[in-house]
Amino acid sequence: MLFFTGCVVTSIYPYYTDKDLVFDQTVLGDWVDGGATNVPTEFVRIEQSGAKGYRVMAFGSSETNSIEGHLFRLKQQLFLDVCPTNRSLDFVPVHQVSKVIRIEPTMETAELNYDWLTKLLEKHPGEIRHIVLREKPGDEQGGRIVLTADTKELQRFILKHVNNTNAWNEPSKLKHRN
Repeated sequence: MLFFTGCVVTSIYPYYTDKDLVFDQTVLGDWVDGGATNVPTEFVRIEQSGAKGYRVMAFGSSETNSIEGHLFRLKQQLFLDVCPTNRSLDFVPVHQVSKVIRIEPTMETAELNYDWLTKLLEKHPGEIRHIVLREKPGDEQGGRIVLTADTKELQRFILKHVNNTNAWNEPSKLKHRN
């Protein structure tokens, strides 16, 4: 619903270190689409998990997804790293990053733009370490990009492009559920 929809930029490593983590009580609670005018059936519940973590549950019409989230600050910019918790034994957890534009009165976040990243890596494959997971063995066209850079390299990359409007999707807006 609100997380892990469509083509998203995924990373093997988290985008944060423990020293980067921040906790903000205002993100706790139930959130709905910022444009909703009626009582929506889909919503996101954010609860505290540990000292500086969040458990995020996205309730949809047919399924519920559980995600762990961490707010972190690099320089003056706040970001959100999310990772699914619905895992099987052979599951490799992947992280997704969003730039946090604001938390109140509406929470606005912008995900790293997958299409922009694809074009960047086509022109400059050494910009950041990554692999391309092909749909079929031997297929040389298409595939899904997965970042394999370590946390330090990921942080340098997102800070380098933090003000590039093409690097981030249009913001998603959530408001507290009444």
